[in-house]
Amino acid sequence: MTNDPSLSDPETGASANPNADPATTTRATPEGPETDVLLTDTWLKRYDDERARLRVAQTEALKVTKPLLFAALTAAGITRVTIEFDGSGDSGQIECIAAIDKDDAPVEMPAVMITSPSATMVPTYEPCTETASGQRFVGNTIQTGEQTESVAALIERIFWDFIESRHDGWENDDGGHGECVFDPGENIIRLEMNERYTETNYYEHEI
Repeated sequence: MTNDPSLSDPETGASANPNADPATTTRATPEGPETDVLLTDTWLKRYDDERARLRVAQTEALKVTKPLLFAALTAAGITRVTIEFDGSGDSGQIECIAAIDKDDAPVEMPAVMITSPSATMVPTYEPCTETASGQRFVGNTIQTGEQTESVAALIERIFWDFIESRHDGWENDDGGHGECVFDPGENIIRLEMNERYTETNYYEHEI
């Protein structure tokens, strides 16, 4: 995973990954890690609040987007689209996307374009003479608008918004895997997420 500026401390540029140790982390610079800094609960809460506002905006956008997408899938005879995903070690990806009809036969995605609302979290910066880049991250803004994209691209965007809003950082460490199902007939998008973890059993003996 690349360094996400939306997870950086506004004062130091330090990574504020919620999955990292909340006490210390390392500041990233163009030359590499520079120094250890203390992350405050206030900054982590600010990031959580920004994510919450993004989720609200994406939920509102989906109220318009989902009917448009499902209408296009239904018109193409598609009854189900399944995304399989997997990730670990800070890297996650879509393994495959499959669309089927009522007889479970594979179907090509319709070659139509859909214009729908979208919401993204955009990092903002201010000039700063104390950083190598000459700017400092000061927070995130929620940017709303419209996107025109293919059915396949729209499905992928909805999936990424969905999993990141419910399982932010799911690809870190042992990661996880699962499926995301788009079902026009039931009018649902269902995310099935499996988290991996390493279990250690400790024993100590003396004789």
